[in-house]
Amino acid sequence: MGRGNKQHPFAGSITALPTPIRNGQLDEATLRADIEFHVTGGSQGLVLTGSTGESASMSLAERRQIWSLGVDQVDGRIPILAGVGAPSTQASLEMAQVAVQVGVQGLLAVTPYYTVPDARGQVAHFEALAKAQPHTPILLYNVPTRTGCDMAPATAHALANSVENIVGIKEASRSLARIDALCGNPNLDVFAGDDLAMVDFLRRGAVGAITVIGNLMPREVAELVGLAAINPSDRRVEQLETSLAPLMACLTLGPNPTPLKAALELQRGYPGELRLPLMPAESGLRDRLRVALTALGCLDVEASLQH
Repeated sequence: MGRGNKQHPFAGSITALPTPIRNGQLDEATLRADIEFHVTGGSQGLVLTGSTGESASMSLAERRQIWSLGVDQVDGRIPILAGVGAPSTQASLEMAQVAVQVGVQGLLAVTPYYTVPDARGQVAHFEALAKAQPHTPILLYNVPTRTGCDMAPATAHALANSVENIVGIKEASRSLARIDALCGNPNLDVFAGDDLAMVDFLRRGAVGAITVIGNLMPREVAELVGLAAINPSDRRVEQLETSLAPLMACLTLGPNPTPLKAALELQRGYPGELRLPLMPAESGLRDRLRVALTALGCLDVEASLQH
């Protein structure tokens, strides 16, 4: 997947996985089954220990366990990106070293949260990460509503143009002006980071989407991403976007991954446990998720009645 002089190893429908937890511990059997569900169900890449994976609540030892299991289960069939975001550069460097050692294909690095560096600090942070892992592709990740740290398009372009292994960005925005400002640089692959805006991204030149809804309907999301990237005027794009929109909206009605874990529990008995300070979805949200899943025909009725 090369364009210009830079390698572009990721594209299409990439799913950000949650981390299954039972009694406070990683549920390895469920994670393996979930990964297999995506490998065979159409996802074209996976993110482990991103925001959806409750990464801020995971120790480095737990992250290593998750990455190692993921690499083993995927067995090279689709790429794995490891979330290595942290408030400090040193912590990100330590995470990245472990992730690369266990064999992930790429790193997803969010802007440093809480510390909130300015543009100069952001550049220095990502340059240090890229220098420490020069042979591993890196996707920048900008989600200022979670981090308080916004990366301007000019900063993303400067990093992609000057650092060989910074290959793209996951941008969690619905601003058309922001999307337009990011797309068009052959050195920077743009990925939609907001499910409700993915078609807008793809119409404007994004190469893929890193989604939450892909956890529930990977085949349909992969179809939508593929069609929208090639022929956004295809009627099937509008059909898929319209049918998926209510569920996408429901997944925003609480801190991620609270609504997602509730939906997965309803859909297929996935463990709904979260790490504090996150709390389980309340009954009203669960009812809305049940309606949205039923409308799409992707609800395991037996599992739903049990939960």
